[in-house]
Amino acid sequence: MFVCPECGACQPVPGPCASDRTPLQPVGDDALLGMTVGAYRVARLLGVGGMGRVYKGVQPQIGSRVAIKVLSRECADRRDLVERFFSEAKAVNLIRHESIVNVLDLASLPDGRPYIIMEYLDGAPLAAAIEGVPHHGPLPLGGIARLAVEVLDALGAAHAKGIVHRDLKPDNIFVTPAGRPKVLDFGIAKLLPELGGSYTQTGSLLGTPHYMAPEQAAGRPVDYRADLYAMGVILFECTTGRKPFHGSSLFDLLRKHVDEPPPRPCVLRRDLPPAFEHVILTALAKAADHRFGSAQAMSTALQQATAQLPPEQWAPLSGGSSSGAMRVPSGAGWNVTPASFGTNPQAASIPGHSIGSPIGQPIAHPGTHPTTVSGQVGAAAGKKSHGAMWIALAVLVAGGGITAAVVASRGPSGTTTLAPSATPGLAPGSLPAQATGPAGPAQIATPDPGALSADGWIKYRPLSPPGWDAKTVDVDAFLTWATATAKQAIPDAQMFRFDAMNVYPDGHADLTLSGSGFISVRFLSPSRSKRDPSVPVGAQPHWRCMFQVMATVQTGPIMVPMDGTSCEDERAQPVPRCTTRGVWKAMLARGAPGGNVVAELGYWSSGKDEPPLWFGSVTGAFSQRFPDACP
Repeated sequence: MFVCPECGACQPVPGPCASDRTPLQPVGDDALLGMTVGAYRVARLLGVGGMGRVYKGVQPQIGSRVAIKVLSRECADRRDLVERFFSEAKAVNLIRHESIVNVLDLASLPDGRPYIIMEYLDGAPLAAAIEGVPHHGPLPLGGIARLAVEVLDALGAAHAKGIVHRDLKPDNIFVTPAGRPKVLDFGIAKLLPELGGSYTQTGSLLGTPHYMAPEQAAGRPVDYRADLYAMGVILFECTTGRKPFHGSSLFDLLRKHVDEPPPRPCVLRRDLPPAFEHVILTALAKAADHRFGSAQAMSTALQQATAQLPPEQWAPLSGGSSSGAMRVPSGAGWNVTPASFGTNPQAASIPGHSIGSPIGQPIAHPGTHPTTVSGQVGAAAGKKSHGAMWIALAVLVAGGGITAAVVASRGPSGTTTLAPSATPGLAPGSLPAQATGPAGPAQIATPDPGALSADGWIKYRPLSPPGWDAKTVDVDAFLTWATATAKQAIPDAQMFRFDAMNVYPDGHADLTLSGSGFISVRFLSPSRSKRDPSVPVGAQPHWRCMFQVMATVQTGPIMVPMDGTSCEDERAQPVPRCTTRGVWKAMLARGAPGGNVVAELGYWSSGKDEPPLWFGSVTGAFSQRFPDACP
């Protein structure tokens, strides 16, 4: 079967489309191409990410175009990912702003996969204009400011509804041919609990590392000022052509956000007015209280800082030109009046929240282009095309929802991983968990004070297991070592979830495949899992009861706090009886493909009173859950 990429019409033989003479494309193994979804025919694939795919849809009678975002079969089995997927529709519907991409409909396919229908955008992401700087010269400062003011107006509308984007970046700001911005991907937006936002408390690192505020990078609760920090990074990047922070690893990059002052942008761009630089550096303040009090306040300051720019600096950025910028007649600056930046030039307050009161708290999938697991779906994995297309999911969540965000600077392949023969501090296979698991009896290590911050809780830190090789991770050995390491830090730590990608049938994982592999073991502390009775009912407590030991090819093994995530709905799980080899045997017995194949494996409970199950998935070929009872 062949499909027209313009109108979605199908024909059984190749050739030109009978309606518009466009050359037909083979459908291949994508069953959605040519199908009707709602009122639209699926014409072509626009983007692929870890959570699903985005298609171009066409209304056959009138030819209107939409973008159809479809959740993958694997993710559709995960309630938390379905909720995260639908959060974008909920957030956008609540905000209703012209500079935020519009969601038109939400439903499910006959096979149960959810989808969202969104407006179709011509143009290119802001990232395309930034990438063109080395070839076409610096972007016009007035054009940057004009675009940023419209984005800030959209953010102000979101913040006024209690919604924090948490993954703002150039890939998530689409620029139309007319030079107007559209903010994309509220898929990990933090909603207030009364707006249905409790599900976002599934991990602490949500976002894209290059654009993370210090509190976000440190796993602390975030509010709307995290979005203002991201805008500071975006302005720095737009004006200078480079990001303020780079790191040799994810840990190093996040540390710089927390500890190091940004470089002076005026050193990198000599024509940058001091007032413009002041706006950028204020937005990049380490302490949230030292940033602007609202998006409107930042917008006002930016307009005042650029009021005296010469006419040639006011060329708008445009997603329709090859250079990322388009000339306009001289004297095209704006008048700095309240009408140009919204209804109130003063710092807007957020209902029910003082400046210091957290509104939200924050993954992205390890191993993709600056994004979040993805956009990486934070962008599609690898280099994206910046032509006239709809940008796909900006956050791809890998498997079980690992809490490390997309890494903008890849480390060399094979930088770090646990070899099958080396399990630090433990004989291979012994599981320290008060139970007998796949490899033997428990061992409990003594507390490791070096793993804790001054207040006695987990801190971010890299780990150094001997023999670590990202290409040959013994998954069972990693679980053993991670459990021992967790108990050294928090003696009452108990595992409640385990996820691994790129696992071969012999039980080893190659984290370097496509740069997207990861392994994660999540723990909770029962002694810290109860609500503090001193916190009034109705107030959001600051939870510090959950953490994980994880590894990606970019970060190597690290320990990560998941502060702000409630443990009330989680419970510790017994050490799995199955080994990863046993899980693979169970998968093969149920029809999974064998041979040169890798799977995503997970072990968790889908409900507080449900027994833990194994999840096994081979992308595009197999996906099932089954009990912890292997052949």
